Amino acid sequence: MEQEQNLSLKNQNNCKNNDKKETENKETDLKKQGSKKMKGILTLTIITQRASSLNYGENIGNVSILKKVSLGDGSQITYVSDKALKYEIRKKGQGEKGWKLLDEKVKEILAGSLTEMIQEKKRKESSEKKVLVLDVDNFGKELIKEYHEFDLFGGLFTNLKGVNNKEVKLSYGDSVKRTAPVKVTYAYSISKFRGDMDFMNNVDAYDRYIKHLERKDKQAISQSEQHYAYYYYTITVDLDRIGVWEGEKQMEDILSPEEKANRVKNLLDIVMTISRQIRGRWEDLSPIFVIGGFYKVKNPFFMGGIDAREVGDEKLFLNVDRLLDCKSLIPKAERKNTLCGMLTGFFVNEQEIIEKLNCKKVEKVFKELKKKVNEVYGASETCGVSESVANCSCNSKTVE
Repeated sequence: MEQEQNLSLKNQNNCKNNDKKETENKETDLKKQGSKKMKGILTLTIITQRASSLNYGENIGNVSILKKVSLGDGSQITYVSDKALKYEIRKKGQGEKGWKLLDEKVKEILAGSLTEMIQEKKRKESSEKKVLVLDVDNFGKELIKEYHEFDLFGGLFTNLKGVNNKEVKLSYGDSVKRTAPVKVTYAYSISKFRGDMDFMNNVDAYDRYIKHLERKDKQAISQSEQHYAYYYYTITVDLDRIGVWEGEKQMEDILSPEEKANRVKNLLDIVMTISRQIRGRWEDLSPIFVIGGFYKVKNPFFMGGIDAREVGDEKLFLNVDRLLDCKSLIPKAERKNTLCGMLTGFFVNEQEIIEKLNCKKVEKVFKELKKKVNEVYGASETCGVSESVANCSCNSKTVE
């Protein structure tokens, strides 16, 4: 009998030890996961194809004025605003990748996140008042899941209203907001603005139909500033925040690793072939030069590194040493993550760029970046998302 009790106690102790070991193993696994949790950023600094008159501001009379900034020496360069660039990215994403942009159906998600509650009485004599309370976390999570635009570029909702314009109270905070995980700088021209103007009219259209429809005695002449230049900008993606809702108390994964990876790879596809349509023109803004990579230190290292100037034959001279100085600021262990791509025929010091920056073809760089995205998120090569094959940006083979 005594032996049986001792055996029973021994078995209990073994079970406890096994449980303890299992708990310790789980804690070790969690610590390992925690160490891998931080994915860092993907940052790319890009020089675009040469393009003409990309972003106009306010008109002064009949003169269209390009958006410009003044430099320290009093000269001016033109720029494309971050909003204009993001507009082109969103539009291309919707048309080519099936991205969902925020629309009137948001109100259906809003309605599904509302709860009617009785407001606390402020005075004894006051009657009970029912109010609509929005579950901010539920609303934000659904928006990330349903809308690529909200996930990548964020958004802000204030003064929300329910059915019959009823006031909506929030479960916390004074607004529903998401800071954009994808940030884009202005695109600045490499060459300076020289004051070129274009004088325009449309005599043909006026003679054929405008004079019959509008009260105009003659066709008005308009003027617009013109600037034909290379542009450069930086795009940075906070990989830790894609598909993640940052609530009041904690961050929560909303999307699968495959879907997160797919959204970032789609973004890379768009950046590689981005263009802008403006005033009847189609301008190519695809990269002729790109440098950047994946880094745990969240800083757009090459954002201020572009020092280029136009020389003969409309080609560029690129200051490579300045880019190398920028690269030296990256932690030593991560410098190998830097990739550089270039199209041939655009730079007079092409050989120097290839040798010092280990430059490859632009297409190859973007292919390597997309492969790295899969690794960062632990996603399979195939997308694993509910999108058509045509919209898939993975490297898997086409099924025939």
